[in-house]
Amino acid sequence: MNIKEKLLALHDWERVGSVYESERFRIVEVAKLHIFCDHIDSELEKRGLPTDLIIFASKHKSDSSGRFFSAHFTGNVGDARFGGNPRELAPAAPQLLKPFLHSMRSLSADMASTSDYEVAMESTHHGPTALTVPSIYIEIGSAPAEWVDPDAGRVVASAILELELRPQKTDFAVAVGFGGGHYAHRQTKLIFETEVTFGHNFPKYQLNALDEPLIRDAMVKSNADFAYFDRKSMNAAQRDRIRAAIEAAGYEVLRERTIRERFCG
Repeated sequence: MNIKEKLLALHDWERVGSVYESERFRIVEVAKLHIFCDHIDSELEKRGLPTDLIIFASKHKSDSSGRFFSAHFTGNVGDARFGGNPRELAPAAPQLLKPFLHSMRSLSADMASTSDYEVAMESTHHGPTALTVPSIYIEIGSAPAEWVDPDAGRVVASAILELELRPQKTDFAVAVGFGGGHYAHRQTKLIFETEVTFGHNFPKYQLNALDEPLIRDAMVKSNADFAYFDRKSMNAAQRDRIRAAIEAAGYEVLRERTIRERFCG
């Protein structure tokens, strides 16, 4: 709601019932927790509100992450305790991840009150998963003080509005990531330092749950060009098994050095 308030204040909208519309965007509130909003794209279409992209403006909750801006995609590699369906991934929007992270880092650095916020990609987690259009979560973290911080809300709202106000490049090379921590620090560095973006990303604690169908689905739903391994966080058996599944699906695994050589920023 903090982000919504800033969206309304920073842009011109036409109110149509409970929905706010502009040239390319609309703001829709949902009554239930958004992680349980499977099929929201088809439900919106039935209401006469079709969409080709969903941005979930949300909060990030953690006891240890501090002040944080993040973005990520949704999916479950195991059960579905936090929305969606078991072992299902939603279509990702990797071409938005990179501009969102860049915008939030730049905008937050320009304000003293948000200059200490960390900016990173999170790994794939929670629902909704039953969607047919690409989606992305963009979040303020990690505790109530940050969730209601008006300057933090302004940063996220401004990053969203830049998509409408400024033409965006949409042909970045896309990787699916394997390994590392939940906050995918090596992958985030590649986003900031090369011309690569990421789709789905699976941290080291999820690797043993990945099978060939899920790996193939991640590549397809990310519209990926290749895969990337955070090799130091993976054992040899994990690397060999996942590489075999990736290559069987027709993709290659690139090392960080190769990515930096091939896609220098």
